[in-house]
Amino acid sequence: MHKHSQILTSHPERHRAFWAWCLRAAHWLCFALLALVLIPVAIAQHGPEPQAPQARLLGWDIPMQWVEDVNDNMTPDAVLSELNRHLAWQPLNYALNVGYLKDVVWLKFTVPAAATPGDPVWLLAQPTYLDSVTLYERDTDTGAWHTQTSGDHVPAHLKAGVRQHLFRLQPGKVALIRIATSSAMQFQGVVLSSTEALGAELAASERSMGLYFGAMAALLLGIWAASAIFRTYNLHALALLGTVSALHVFNVRGYLSLWIPEAWTMWASHAVGVGAFGIAATLAWQMREQLTRNTSYRVADRVLMGITALNLLGTLSVPLGVYSNVAWINLVSLVTSDVIAIVLCSLALIHRQHRAQHALLLTAYGIHLLGGIPTTTVMTGHAHWNVDVTTLWQFQVLVFTGLITCAVFVGMVLRYRQAEVLKDQAIQHLAHAEQVLEDRIDQRTRELSLAQTWLRQALDSERDLRNEQRQFFHMISHEFRTPLAVVDSAAAEQQNFPSPDLATQTTRAKQIRRACRRLTSLVDSCLISERLDSAGFTLHAAPANVAALLEHAAQLVHWSPRHRLQLFTASAPAEWICDQTLVRIALSNLVDNAVKYAAEGEIFIAAHKNDAGLLEISVADEGSGMSLELMSRIFEQFERGDRTDQTKGFGLGLWVSRRVARLHGGDITVESQRDHGACFTLTLAPQRLSGHGGA
Repeated sequence: MHKHSQILTSHPERHRAFWAWCLRAAHWLCFALLALVLIPVAIAQHGPEPQAPQARLLGWDIPMQWVEDVNDNMTPDAVLSELNRHLAWQPLNYALNVGYLKDVVWLKFTVPAAATPGDPVWLLAQPTYLDSVTLYERDTDTGAWHTQTSGDHVPAHLKAGVRQHLFRLQPGKVALIRIATSSAMQFQGVVLSSTEALGAELAASERSMGLYFGAMAALLLGIWAASAIFRTYNLHALALLGTVSALHVFNVRGYLSLWIPEAWTMWASHAVGVGAFGIAATLAWQMREQLTRNTSYRVADRVLMGITALNLLGTLSVPLGVYSNVAWINLVSLVTSDVIAIVLCSLALIHRQHRAQHALLLTAYGIHLLGGIPTTTVMTGHAHWNVDVTTLWQFQVLVFTGLITCAVFVGMVLRYRQAEVLKDQAIQHLAHAEQVLEDRIDQRTRELSLAQTWLRQALDSERDLRNEQRQFFHMISHEFRTPLAVVDSAAAEQQNFPSPDLATQTTRAKQIRRACRRLTSLVDSCLISERLDSAGFTLHAAPANVAALLEHAAQLVHWSPRHRLQLFTASAPAEWICDQTLVRIALSNLVDNAVKYAAEGEIFIAAHKNDAGLLEISVADEGSGMSLELMSRIFEQFERGDRTDQTKGFGLGLWVSRRVARLHGGDITVESQRDHGACFTLTLAPQRLSGHGGA
């Protein structure tokens, strides 16, 4: 058996212990998440300290009346007018709750006395998502109506600065409240007979919401982290569901309406309806990813997909202004999704499929269904409670999200355990497969040896082909030089024997010769690069006349109408042992570079033997000079400097010249300043004659 399979099969207990530890860790994680969820719930359910006598509930403790304004054309005077005896004022001994009513509603009640004479009386009301809430009180002195406004459609600067509807009341006066909304028509108000009581009520409310959002944020942070790590569809769906639910609570509680810019005030109202449909859509999607994706429950899978699509489409009803007409779709979708999930979890428990996971899921979806019943009955006006039903709903969301999270992690551990069992089986098959593999390896080794033989033959053929290509390039070089020599000879004859009326032809002849020299230099640079890279390359050292080398290179200056030559050879040695061909190419490249790039002026060519015993040849110009950055890269292959748009070339001249200098034991350096020209210095060490060995 192969060593790898032996290692894998020799420690089965270690792997079983590992997944057992993972299962225990998942259980503890579930307990921690439940504690994280239930502790804030318990604190919030305990709630603030019992309300003082200074706080009284509108409707429950303070009687009020309500009337429906069907045509939305009533004014405060018309509401209180004795002439409107046809108005059917209905008494309310509880909070206003009449379901999804499209018409405007008026409330009437008498403001109780303040706790201390002179103190203000306050009305703090919910829900915050009402479109418009206007309070009317008649001024005692003038008889005019004093108004205060609040609601989602009211800009923030016109409201009291808190997320709830807050109004200051006149003790003993009759107050009218006009309510208009496209959501459920509800109004729960608490009348506070002192500013101190108002502060205590607001502090208790915000403390409860702070605990809630803190627990929800911690839970969502863990879910999103797990989603980013494990990258599973059910975790992605759960993270999105929890986030949409938290944002919906945030909007329902009025925080968005309080903080949003005034230009976006209407969207704070729309966000509540969009969030309601968003929760139904993401809930159905989460159930699909958890229970029906890639399963045999195809009908249920399609139904959940349809619910998701339908509620996503329902979000468009909010900006279109028909939300109240289709809000029932949202409620029916939630109930339908919960029923489907409960049935599927029950079937899984009956068939003993992942019982721990499906038990948690069944509990979560059951709580979600049962917890939604009180909210639905109150929202539709079929029940009346003296508590804010959305408080129960938001904590039910927290518990539901925590249970689903626990179920997802338990399912992941169970799938890991199943994967471990499958891995053990795979390892057993691996042992057999490895024996088969070893036999195939022997066969493939023999085939590989044969392939290596074929490859060696192919490499030999490639080498022969490359030699043929090198010979071809040499032939091309010869063919280039022949016509160039003819053109150069003709131009020289035209220059040496001009007639008085052929000045223009003489000038052209100089240009022809200079072009030929440049083309020859380019060909030499291209070919010398191939020669320098040859494995058996050696210098052909022989005595060379230094003055002749300099004069040969200086001809390029003579042919340029823009430049004047200054040649200094008095201090130069008469002869120098070097590869004359290579040095001539290097010098021609330096002079040609000065002619091409330097502006009109003088070009200086000088040679002497320096203190180190090296031949030092310098080529200087009066051009625009170079920057330090350009000098650092000017000798690189294919580098053309800063004037590539003005001068043609391939960037080989200086690169070849430096290689020639270094092959001769020297180098090329450059000195330059901006607007002060450049000076290239070529140094060459004396070589041994070719008959006495190569360099």
